[in-house]
Amino acid sequence: MQERTVWQVDAFTTIAFTGNPAGVVYPCDGLTEDEMLKISRELNNSETAFIQKLDRTDTQHIRFFTPKQEVPLCTHAAVASYHILATRLGLKAGEHHMHCKAGLLPVGVEQSASHPNIRVTQKEGHFGPLLSESQNRKLREALQLDASSFYEELPVQIVSTGNAKILAGLKSKAELDSIKIRREILVALGEELGVPGLYLFTFDQGSEEITAHTRMFSPGSGVEEDPVTGNAAGALALYLNRYTNRVPDLRASFMQGEAMGRQGLVHVQVNQ
Repeated sequence: MQERTVWQVDAFTTIAFTGNPAGVVYPCDGLTEDEMLKISRELNNSETAFIQKLDRTDTQHIRFFTPKQEVPLCTHAAVASYHILATRLGLKAGEHHMHCKAGLLPVGVEQSASHPNIRVTQKEGHFGPLLSESQNRKLREALQLDASSFYEELPVQIVSTGNAKILAGLKSKAELDSIKIRREILVALGEELGVPGLYLFTFDQGSEEITAHTRMFSPGSGVEEDPVTGNAAGALALYLNRYTNRVPDLRASFMQGEAMGRQGLVHVQVNQ
């Protein structure tokens, strides 16, 4: 039987037991899809990454699984994977490529004194439909909020940079932090839209260092709440660049995970 190593890595943080934990398995060659899914369930992180045995090219082949299903891309698990590749598996600093279900994506690895800095380029952004009034009403029911809690000037919309999310803005951080979702309604809405993930944000209590505070719910994909979500942060930066003046230099930073006691910070640069 081939020996495999499993690591758990906290992404988007430099402090243990904060940020977003991801499982990383190497090598995954010879594992069936069902076995990868069972390992993901056993580790019980929001996502687990499976890295194929390395070859001599600058391309790394990685698959991502939640406890329920395979997903095209998981940015925090990609960051965790390249941390392991750089610190445990001999990957050199420089420009690389990650081959995953979302396609072939550039990844930069930069060594610093304490840890490698990982830059994952997501797919070209795509703006999906705005939610209808009926769908917005279901969303409010799922969050147990009324219309006055949302920014009137910002639409609730589906946006994707590789893994689509519903984006919705709330006026109050206190309301964001205290949300208790009605799971069945949110799952049904996600099934109706074909998008299980809901990414909420607020500018309340933001600063020069923090563009917005955020939370991410995706019970329909097996993730009740995700601590820190890189692909959703990419979609939100793109959205804010279109609808607001809060990304003036095409850079944004999002704080997430505070309500779970696992806060982490995602830095995003929008490429035009």
